[in-house]
This record gives sequence, C-alpha cells and structure tokens, in this order.
Amino acid sequence: MTYKGHFIKHTRVTKERPVLLLLDNHCSHLSVDTLNLTKDSGVVMLSFPPHCSHRLQPLDLSVYNPFKKYVAAAQDGWMRSHPAQTMSIYAIPQIAATALPSAATAANICSGFKVNGIALFNQHVFGSSDYLSSFVTDKPVP
Repeated sequence: MTYKGHFIKHTRVTKERPVLLLLDNHCSHLSVDTLNLTKDSGVVMLSFPPHCSHRLQPLDLSVYNPFKKYVAAAQDGWMRSHPAQTMSIYAIPQIAATALPSAATAANICSGFKVNGIALFNQHVFGSSDYLSSFVTDKPVP
C-alpha cells in the first residue's frame, strides 16, 4: 500500500467528505496513478510552490526546528554524563525519545499551521517578495 493509500484508509475520505492533502513540490507526488487514486477517493492535493517549503510546511516551521534544538541539548547532556566516551548510534534513539515529546506538542503543531496562514486561512501572511525564489524554477506552460 502506498502512503497515499494509507492516508486514504486512515482519514476515511470520500467524495462527499473530501480531505485536503498538502504536499511539497517533489516529483514523486505527480504520478498519474497517484493523481487518479486521490481524485477518485475525494482527496484534494495541493502542492506548495518550489523553494517555498521553508516558509510553508507547517511541521518544518514549528516542530522540526525545535526538535533540532532539543536534540542538540540532549546530546550535550549525554556528553556531560558520559565524559571521554564516543557517542555511538545506540545512544541516538534515547536522545530522540527525549527530544521529540518536547518538540511535537499540540501547541507547536497548531502554531505551524497558523504562522504560514493555512489555519486560519490568511492569504496576506506573505508578501510577493516571499515567493521570488520560486520564479527561478517555474516551468513554462507548454
């Protein structure tokens, strides 16, 4: 099952009860099979413009950046409590398990959708200059 099939199954989407799926602009989201599957199921796919994900992706803004900071703090703590030891890959899961609950809070997740204007919808959250980098790679209409 594809991840979109997984999404369809767990959201219980129908054409009568459509669901919006926000995506980055990666080419893997653009196959004909995927587009047909989502359209037939009631999923409305909306892709962010290229080179704008740093401003638009909700979890990048509000969860992953704090997660990186919490991981760095947990790594510092590990190094202080294990002087003269080399951190191995076996320490990483505990470090991530310590950091993730602090970063992936409901408040942080909701904040990510608010600061980029997705929920509550705010079409004026960005100015036209915020999208200039996407014009570099815009594909001309054939």
